[in-house]
Order: sequence, then C-alpha cells, then structure tokens
Amino acid sequence: MANENRAKEPFQFYTSSSLVEITGKRAKDLRSLLQILKTIDESSVFYHVHNSFKEYTFASGEYSNDFARWVQEDIEESGLAEKLASINVKDFVDIESLRSQIVKVIEEYLKTNPVEISVPAGREFYFLTSISIVMPTPYKAYTLKDFEAALKNIGPRSLYYHFFDARIRIGNKTNDFSKWIRANFNENELADKIEALDPYFMTLNELKDKIIVLCRKKEKSQGIMKSLFDFVLGGFNK
Repeated sequence: MANENRAKEPFQFYTSSSLVEITGKRAKDLRSLLQILKTIDESSVFYHVHNSFKEYTFASGEYSNDFARWVQEDIEESGLAEKLASINVKDFVDIESLRSQIVKVIEEYLKTNPVEISVPAGREFYFLTSISIVMPTPYKAYTLKDFEAALKNIGPRSLYYHFFDARIRIGNKTNDFSKWIRANFNENELADKIEALDPYFMTLNELKDKIIVLCRKKEKSQGIMKSLFDFVLGGFNK
C-alpha cells in the first residue's frame, strides 16, 4: 500500500535569482508607454508584471504590476490604473497574450480618454528586464509527506519559480506542483485545488501555507483510508 504513494520521479525543488538589466527604453506618457509595450522583449513585460510578488512588502489590495502603479502615481489616471490592475494574470499561460491584453486595455482607454499628460524628467517609466538564473535546491520529494516537509523549508524564490516562472514564462498551463502530483499520484483533486489558488492575490508566505494545508488534509484522508483498508484486510485474514 505504501509503494502506491511513492512518486515514480521525485520532485526536485529549484530556486532562481534574477539579474535586472536596464533596457534603455523609457516612456514619458501613455502613448509612448503603449508604443514601447508593443515591441519590448517579453522578459521585460514579465518583469514589470511579476517583480513585486518577490518582495515581502507586497500586500493584497495594492497595485501589484508596475504599469498600473506608474499610471496611478505619475500619470494620475486612476480609472486606467484600476483596469490594468484588474487584469487577471492567472488567465494567461504565455507572455505574448498577456502583453496583448495590456495593450488592448490602454488602447481602449485612450479612445475615450485621450490623455496627453507627460511626466517631468525623472518620473518616466523605465523599462527593465531580468535574466533568471535557475539552480537546484537540496530538497527533493518522493511522497506527499516529503513534499509538505520540503515546502516548509524552501525559500520564497523557490516557490516563486515553481508557481510563476515555470507557469507563464515557460508556457506551462499549470504550476509545477500540480503537474507533478497528477503525473505521479493521480491525485487530480489535490492538483486542482492547488491550481485553483490565485497567487496574484496573496503573499508568497500565504500561498505556501495554503498549499501545506491542502497536502496535510490529503495525507490525513489517505491515513484514514489506509487504516480502514488494514482493518478490513485484517478481518478477512482471521
């Protein structure tokens, strides 16, 4: 019975560090922001949508992406800022479709609100990009119990990599955790519950805690089923 709950392939936890680079491109108003957005490298779009989630200072309810924050604080267009912030990044599985949605929101806003505000020098939107350096951690998991234990020890960068980087930057349709659980345990219900978690509306620590709770509940239910199986089997062997 125990062998059935051991993965064919272990889950290797990775972590990543980012090397941030200046692209040399900057926007002084919405129209120049829009123009650059259409052609800037995908890694820049990814960076400006996701970089705040690596920060411990991020809090639910704040404008999480850099575009919305700049539009709010420097262009002072709250209506557009709210529209940009309300884009559900979890609906997208690649950067190009996410970029298209951001461009569409700005274009539609400008049609009815022809904003001509230019920010003063020093307050432009500076486009940055990042290069991810991915490295394995010491943590591997063969069982859900191993997986839960490793989760308690991994850092936020590892969680970020497996839930953000691997999903949208690489083009996976799910996070690495759900993918591994489905492939090795056929636990579709648990995989679905982890996938249903929206990492864009919680901190990384909150996300980690929720995944641990889900795994713990599954382990508990498996323990009950095993006890019941052993009880029934014991009755037959008498």
